[in-house]
Amino acid sequence: MLNLLHTRTFLAVVDAGGFRAASRIVDLAPSTILDHVGQLEAELGTSLLVRRRGSVQPTPQGAAFLPLARALVATAEQARAVVSGGPLRLAASSNIGTYMLQSPLADFRRSEGTDVDIWIGSNPAVFDRLNQGAADLAIVECWQPSEDFEAHDWRRERLVVIVAPWHRFAVRESIRAEELLGERLLGGERGTGTGTLLRQRLGSLVSRLTTVDGFGNTEAVKRAVRAGVGISLVMASSVMDEVAAGTLVALPLADAELVKETKILLRRDMPKGSAARRFLDRTRETAPISAPC
Repeated sequence: MLNLLHTRTFLAVVDAGGFRAASRIVDLAPSTILDHVGQLEAELGTSLLVRRRGSVQPTPQGAAFLPLARALVATAEQARAVVSGGPLRLAASSNIGTYMLQSPLADFRRSEGTDVDIWIGSNPAVFDRLNQGAADLAIVECWQPSEDFEAHDWRRERLVVIVAPWHRFAVRESIRAEELLGERLLGGERGTGTGTLLRQRLGSLVSRLTTVDGFGNTEAVKRAVRAGVGISLVMASSVMDEVAAGTLVALPLADAELVKETKILLRRDMPKGSAARRFLDRTRETAPISAPC
């Protein structure tokens, strides 16, 4: 029988691209990592990894084993959660976990009596966590289709332009997309699908915008906007407190509908009656299917 610990170590080496990098992720000595992989290769009777150009990559046999290894670890984690009644392991992208999830999560905990372990990170990192079996369910702003996962509509969230209270737009009820030209448009976290949405809705205008990236997250963007560094496009729910306090002004675009259609992702083989399925049924809302990011 394959050893799950050895299988997890193999996946860590593949995902990290090396034995030393994997040792930092799983908190094991490099010698232990080598020992685990060696024992797994002995169990399977073949070589799984090879060093190439300073990195470690799967052999053809290792590449064939890779999806099976992921499925094995994911199934074991699902079995643990279902049989032991353990907590729902939920991963959420930064904006969703910070601004949109806390109320429905509290409602789910109260109504279902189920503990939830939540992990919040970047959109790509959330999907990786789900893919590696470290989460039962993920909620993301942007997704890529996969045969292994179901994608269900969650919340439709409008994007708004935010400006400082003394900005020339602050007295307006809305602005037109063309008025963004000449403004410094501040960008936060990468990989959220905002750029794709802008290209879909604004077309060639996007190439003429003056964008300033590198702020990392929405909180940093909001502070920069308040300081007069520029303006930005953010989820409406992320600035509710600032708008109520009068420290920021939020404006819709009058001539373009900018709406994020967030998704709940879970494995297709997630059992009926599991905490992940119950969360999906309780919290999702019907919305049109959006294009992948």
